[in-house]
Amino acid sequence: MNTENPGCLTGVARAVALVVVLPFRLLWDALVWCGRQLWRWILAPVGRALGWLVHHLLVLPLRWLWEWVLLPVLKALWWVVDLLVVTPLRWLWEWVLVPVAKALWWVVDLLVVTPLSWLWRYVLGPVLRVVGAALARAWRVAGEISRAVGRALRWVLWNAIGRPLAWAYRTVLAPVGRWLRRYVWEPVATVARAVRAAAREVRTALFGGPR
Repeated sequence: MNTENPGCLTGVARAVALVVVLPFRLLWDALVWCGRQLWRWILAPVGRALGWLVHHLLVLPLRWLWEWVLLPVLKALWWVVDLLVVTPLRWLWEWVLVPVAKALWWVVDLLVVTPLSWLWRYVLGPVLRVVGAALARAWRVAGEISRAVGRALRWVLWNAIGRPLAWAYRTVLAPVGRWLRRYVWEPVATVARAVRAAAREVRTALFGGPR
């Protein structure tokens, strides 16, 4: 490749690129211009006209309907509900239910609460405190008696059963056990070991040693 004149190659490349890109740029500029004209002469006027129609044909009638129809009707309904329901219920609560409840509570307090309070304070409370203290003291005394009985039973059982058994073990069973182990069990064990050794020797002599 001839690289002696790079300026000529650069100019050729730029010309080719311009020929390729120019149609796309012209098409883009044409689309942009058409879009601007479409917005300016069609879409924007139509949008303003629709906004005017929505404002004058929908928003203003709805506002008028709310201010002059719905709101007065709601106020009238609330006035009727307040007159026929809320005010009678409030009067019934203030002048009937509350006084009746207060009178009932006064009767209950006079006939039930006050006598029960007096009974608890001056009769049941002191009696229960005395009974509780007596039971607590009786529980402590019973515990002391139980511990004393337990100590006595342990002493009786030890002296009646434990001490004789311990004496019998020390003076009879333990010496007998030692004598049996020394003069009976150990000789028997020695004889048994000798018999096993003799049996092994006989088996070896008859049948040969283990393979």
